[in-house]
Amino acid sequence: MSIKVPPDKAKELVAVLQQITTETQLGALAVVSEAGERVAFFAQNKSIDPVELSAVAAALASTGKLAVDRLAFSPLQDIILRGVNGFMVLRDLGRFYLIGGSTDQKSMPLIVKSLSKHGPTLAQIMASVPTH
Repeated sequence: MSIKVPPDKAKELVAVLQQITTETQLGALAVVSEAGERVAFFAQNKSIDPVELSAVAAALASTGKLAVDRLAFSPLQDIILRGVNGFMVLRDLGRFYLIGGSTDQKSMPLIVKSLSKHGPTLAQIMASVPTH
């Protein structure tokens, strides 16, 4: 399932996502709701399933929020998941999450910086987007 973004907000969203892709070498970039509904999705690897990625992101975000709350680290900012062949970063945008992923491990600091820089703007854009 995906969420429809009003045209004026969609234009703003696309502009910010384009800035992120210009600044980074992301292999995947997405915005999903906390319930796992897709808002925007791009992946160089066409075998990545956007529905599956959205569901996994929602599960990670829910678990991450619970963990930082229980450990008194709140509020959640980022979740970084790293494997041998790549990583993904989930940036909390309120009711939504920005997801960036890459197979280039060395690009992680740049990607985290870019997602952090653009996160507040994206959170503001997405705040007025209905989730139903």
